[in-house]
Amino acid sequence: MTKMPEHQSPLWQLMLWAADGLRSRLSVHTDHDHGQGAVSIHKVPEHARAAVLDLQAHGIRAFGLTQSHLNRFSRGHTSEALRSLLAVSLGALRRSYRPDYVVVDQTVEACQRVSHRSKGFANAFLRSVIGLQPGLDQETEEARCNAPLWWRKRLTRAGLIDIYRKTCLLPPVFCLRFLGSEVQKINWQGRLEELGLRTHWQGSKTVWLSPALTVQKIPGYSEGLFRVQDASAQRLAELIDAERPDDLDVLDACAAPGGKTFLLAEHPFRSLWAMDRSEQRLDRLVGEAQRLSPMLKVQPLVATHSIAQDAWPRGCSEQFDLIVLDAPCSGSGVVRRHPEIPWRQTPRSLADLVQTQANLLAGLWDRLRPGGKLVYITCSIFPEEGEEQIKKFMLVQKNCHRLSAPGLILPSHREHEGVPTGEDGFFYARLAKTPPK
Repeated sequence: MTKMPEHQSPLWQLMLWAADGLRSRLSVHTDHDHGQGAVSIHKVPEHARAAVLDLQAHGIRAFGLTQSHLNRFSRGHTSEALRSLLAVSLGALRRSYRPDYVVVDQTVEACQRVSHRSKGFANAFLRSVIGLQPGLDQETEEARCNAPLWWRKRLTRAGLIDIYRKTCLLPPVFCLRFLGSEVQKINWQGRLEELGLRTHWQGSKTVWLSPALTVQKIPGYSEGLFRVQDASAQRLAELIDAERPDDLDVLDACAAPGGKTFLLAEHPFRSLWAMDRSEQRLDRLVGEAQRLSPMLKVQPLVATHSIAQDAWPRGCSEQFDLIVLDAPCSGSGVVRRHPEIPWRQTPRSLADLVQTQANLLAGLWDRLRPGGKLVYITCSIFPEEGEEQIKKFMLVQKNCHRLSAPGLILPSHREHEGVPTGEDGFFYARLAKTPPK
């Protein structure tokens, strides 16, 4: 038996770690954050983490494919541990991560640690998949959309299944928000080109970068010249650029980890509050604010607060001229960034989110001054979290009228001179509070 080099783990061990993280990421949705398998990856030796995360990412994108093949191959129950391991294996086979026989052999070896009785099943299952004709591995909607039936039915009813199918398995694009001056932009562009990085600009602030790399390694990180933010999320800028900021009190509700807060902080508002129920996520916001502080025109004030449950925090403004509500949602518009989302959600969790959104809208409306504006945002393309939610709200709130906003933004993918571009799926609505007569 060949001895493994020092500080190197066998493939079967990497696959087990990846499968464990995959199970964590697919656990039922319980918070606004999308699962990242963070708990599991900290158990993995540092030298193996990149390989494990790579196997895990491709395994999640192959989960629907795995479910589809399991339905074809066996009618019996398959444990979560084995399903996750098979998904990691199919993700590796689909991209020729190693020769097929190596992947199969190492999967069988890993099965001994999951269940000795599953070895024969895994071996036969993987060999049956390998034996399929080219193209048959993507013949079902479950595989093409990498989502359960209830999720696909909702997309079909909304007329969005085709665009979803085309974009859901694509890799996410890498988009930044530039915060510096025009002179700094010219200098920064030159530094990027020296590293062989390609860019595509949209306006003076939004830029897609290729290839993607760790943000700390991008020139200008320590100076706070940029931050990562999808182009759809940056569309908030077009709704606030026309405001007179110096006499406005602003609230970013559900603010953490801070993307919308920092976009608002590009304007010299009289006050800017960032509010979130998670103190841990607000700590991340504060840390990022310190890095970006040289480029911000106002420093955000933070408050840990659950809007739908808690008494209003002391010391925080009680009325605002502008409120931004980036509401908790299903995340159906950002699936290519978080392909675990459809498997983590359930019809019940979606219904709970829709109710939470309605509660937040109602609670925050009372905090809006007459004549003020509320911007409602979700990273979802489901109508019940977007257009339908706003229409129901306006039926109840008679002192409300609607202003122009981007509305539904569908996920898209394009290329410009070798730079992948496009947007995530989002929804925007902007409402104004009618002053009393």
